[in-house]
Amino acid sequence: MNNFLLSKWKQKRENFTHFDRRVWYLVIIRVINALGFSLILPFISIYLYSEKGVPMTIVGSFFLIAALARAGTQLMGGGFSDKMGRRKVMLFAAMGRTLTFLFLAAAIYYQLPILVIGIFVILSYGFGAMFMPAADALISDVVRQKDRVKAYAYQRMGLNLGWAIGPAIGGYLASASFHLLFLMASLFFLIAVFIVLIFIKDSDNSAKKSQFSFRSIKVIARDHSFLAYGILSFIVFSTLTQTYSTLTVYSVEVIKITKIQLGYLYSLNGLVIILFQLPGIKLINRMSLTGALALGAMFSGMSYIIVAISENFMMLAMAIIVLTFGEIFFIPAGTTLTSNWAPESKKGTYLGLYGLFQGMGRSFGPFYGGILLDHFLHLPYILWGTITTVAFVASFFLIQIKILIPAAVNNTQQK
Repeated sequence: MNNFLLSKWKQKRENFTHFDRRVWYLVIIRVINALGFSLILPFISIYLYSEKGVPMTIVGSFFLIAALARAGTQLMGGGFSDKMGRRKVMLFAAMGRTLTFLFLAAAIYYQLPILVIGIFVILSYGFGAMFMPAADALISDVVRQKDRVKAYAYQRMGLNLGWAIGPAIGGYLASASFHLLFLMASLFFLIAVFIVLIFIKDSDNSAKKSQFSFRSIKVIARDHSFLAYGILSFIVFSTLTQTYSTLTVYSVEVIKITKIQLGYLYSLNGLVIILFQLPGIKLINRMSLTGALALGAMFSGMSYIIVAISENFMMLAMAIIVLTFGEIFFIPAGTTLTSNWAPESKKGTYLGLYGLFQGMGRSFGPFYGGILLDHFLHLPYILWGTITTVAFVASFFLIQIKILIPAAVNNTQQK
């Protein structure tokens, strides 16, 4: 019995020690960044609409522009990490985000115009997005191909741990003063700055800098196989994002769940990822990456079938669990496939371009979901059937695209 426990302990220890330490420092940063951002995200709309009387159309416009800015800066962050090095881009992005949230705290405290607050919100999205492809590229540099799915899964688990904690703290701070939310978030982001500054050094691959330019993006875009993969990813992300927009309104307005129950649904999403992401990785490692992507898209579509027949909170919770399994398969597999696809000198650019497709999908999803909601709010089979069809079609073509991708790229077990 003791030998069995000792062998299990050694196995768990090896899972952690065989990764480069920078992987774990980045997990810590993901927790901190998600904690800081989730402190404020649920409450920005409340502040603008309830406290300042800003119409929801304008609030929505701010977030649409912010989402588009996030997509563009992800592309820039990835490209410049190839040219300047991963560490410099991460440091610049982390410092920019820290200062932006400090300015937001001051803007709210001194009651500055709404336009100023909106601009800083947009900047905060941009700096946050710039960090991600540089960090993903660093992981690709220091982790062997066969271990990348697991490494990216750990990053995602850190992200969800931060999201599970942040809103609860934010609720207490918001009840005291909204400017404290942004001040606390800036302190969390400052910790991330110091972690990058002290503990993270550039990889050897990062030192082999490429001459990034927007012309190099055009060259990648001429890779029709990668472009097709990017478009399909855009479509799937547009369905995964319905959770935070269309489903939220539908759940409260039609199913009549409370806002507290709505919060439980978000917490359930994070909890399922924390519990099942690593078992999901074992399944991903037994299939092709495109197979995992197709399965993720299939889970996404199935979840909205459950939403269409839902009549209470428990059925919605079941839908969220199924949707979360879609994320568990799709998100780490997508990042890994992109990382495998990219040449060593252009990993940041490829991951940035993939981030652009992802960000545009996350922007477009709430847009067409809102149109469907306006027209078919009380016709759930049309509303959710349309979104299900989009996910299933994407899943079908993700299976077909396998023939366009080199086997070594589509495999988690190479090298």
